[in-house]
Amino acid sequence: MKYEQENNRTYAVIENEYETQDCEYEQKMLQKNTIAGLLKMQTRRINNKIMFFYDVTSRQTLDKIFSYKNLGWQDFVNVINGIENMARSVDDYMLGIDSVIISPETIFYDAAGTNIEFIYFPGTNKEFIGGKAEKQIKNLFDYMLEKFDHNDKDHLMDVYEIYQKIVQNNYKICEMTALIDSLSASENLKNTGTIMDFEEYGDTDVSGSEPQRVVIDDVVPEVIEEEEEVKNTNIIKMIKVIKLICVVLVGYFIVRVMFPSLMPLKINTNIAFVAAVAGIVVYIFSDKVPDKLLTHFVKKEYIQKYETQINYQPENDSNINNDVIEKENSHTQEYEHTMLLSDYMESIKKKEPEINLIYTGDEDMENISVEKLPCVVGSMEGRCNKVIHNRLVSHIHMCIVKINDDFYIEDMNSTNGTSVNGRRIATNQRCVIKNGDDIYIAALPYKVEIT
Repeated sequence: MKYEQENNRTYAVIENEYETQDCEYEQKMLQKNTIAGLLKMQTRRINNKIMFFYDVTSRQTLDKIFSYKNLGWQDFVNVINGIENMARSVDDYMLGIDSVIISPETIFYDAAGTNIEFIYFPGTNKEFIGGKAEKQIKNLFDYMLEKFDHNDKDHLMDVYEIYQKIVQNNYKICEMTALIDSLSASENLKNTGTIMDFEEYGDTDVSGSEPQRVVIDDVVPEVIEEEEEVKNTNIIKMIKVIKLICVVLVGYFIVRVMFPSLMPLKINTNIAFVAAVAGIVVYIFSDKVPDKLLTHFVKKEYIQKYETQINYQPENDSNINNDVIEKENSHTQEYEHTMLLSDYMESIKKKEPEINLIYTGDEDMENISVEKLPCVVGSMEGRCNKVIHNRLVSHIHMCIVKINDDFYIEDMNSTNGTSVNGRRIATNQRCVIKNGDDIYIAALPYKVEIT
């Protein structure tokens, strides 16, 4: 898939290398209808090749949006709703769900960041789109689980519960929202399928209150593998024995030469000398045995259960020992590692360069001061780190990133484009920027300042 721009419209273009007669119906349905949940498509023949043009103007792909931020619960719900709406539309128009490309790179958010649209690839070749719909949905939820904001404790268990049903194929594509609706029913498991820990409070009445500790049992625990380095005791013992023999041989030679009358066992001096030299050589080389021979790695597994920690403080109850609560909370306290003085001094020496975009136009506009990278710039609150209130600026217009020691500007499929030194950046492409470069965000001029 590549991107092309025509008259301020952006198209995602896919060449149909698998042209067959049985996709003629699908092509006509997509061209002549506006199908909810699917991108509008045009078919063009260029150089004797069939090309599919999908209108993605002012739209952002799922992976592009969440490459710079965590995926939230509402975004998670939006994707589920989008899949269901798309599946219903595909069914209504008698199209095939397996021909929909369901992947983070081809799922497009609209300008408002709420509606989701998919690419429908006419034809019967499913290898191109990554297999059947169920397999693609599983890969999509793998991605979303990785990108989800794990600090959102209120919804993290909900995400895991839905993910388990996806893995087990315990859902219907046309009824995806049932996965969310089932979460409210699962709240009843708090009294059956979960462990509520009230021992710390004795006979305290906690009805209507949240438990202090809840361990979720209906979520499959995660098995974590670790490798532990273990000493090879047999080889170490053998080396010690060899060293002891070497010491005995050298000692025997010394005594044989200096006090021959004390030796009960008479051995030729030359033989004793050779044995002593051999003992010295072997002793020296025994200290140079490779570490990999002295140690080996043993795989260990342990189960990580998903646990929600809730601090419970009932009102008007003087029977609870505050020391007990304080002790309980201490178990979940996090401690930061102490920084080495050498690392601290090194960080002071290496001051990271800062980048700002200085507005040079006539309007009353603010400069863009970049506090952290990557920095998404646009006109939409909540999606952008820096918001420009101007109708010419797209909702998610561009992004400033740092790769190694260079700064880059990436156009995020903006309608009116982003230019560096008079050259417009292609959609979803990056351009390196230097101190003093002129940048246009739509029609707004800025100058790069790197200090």
